[in-house]
Amino acid sequence: MKTPINKVKKSILLTSSIILTLFIIGIITLFMLGPEFLVVEDSPKETGEADAIIVLSGNASRLDHAVQLYEEGLADNMILTNATEPGTQSEDAVAQGIPEGAVVEENKAESTYENAVFSEEIMDQNEWTSAIVVTNDYHSRRTKMTFENIYNDEIELSYSFASSFFNPEDGLSEREEKMTFAEYVKLITYSIRLLFH
Repeated sequence: MKTPINKVKKSILLTSSIILTLFIIGIITLFMLGPEFLVVEDSPKETGEADAIIVLSGNASRLDHAVQLYEEGLADNMILTNATEPGTQSEDAVAQGIPEGAVVEENKAESTYENAVFSEEIMDQNEWTSAIVVTNDYHSRRTKMTFENIYNDEIELSYSFASSFFNPEDGLSEREEKMTFAEYVKLITYSIRLLFH
């Protein structure tokens, strides 16, 4: 006769094995799709001006790209998520010609998930209903997946992606391989996390 402890151990082992197997299958599937799968087509707003440009922290090229969109007249406001990061701080935006009054800082986010959560709060507080989300090309699939899941349907999102070192068409450098692996792991982790949002 099996004891309850043995049943619990067997159940835990079976559950762990299933989770590990699914994770491995997920990683293999994504690698079969290739690094190109990480990059989605951008969709800058074509119906006129958005209320804000949301710049995800990470590197200065994102802010540079957002400034270009601002100068093209695509939005009157700019939300800098995790504005404590070098290269995407409000003083960096102002130095590039963005009016101080047009910049809204968000200083709490520590992940793409939190970028979406906290920027949506800012959008709601200001009663803004449309935004262009800016990040890098290699970060685009996870960003779009996250924002589409977090944001309510009343806010219209479009996306514009800054170019980066990532160019899978010419073969992957060691840096690109590491980034691809890390991004795939995060993509799977976020997919699971967003199921419970």
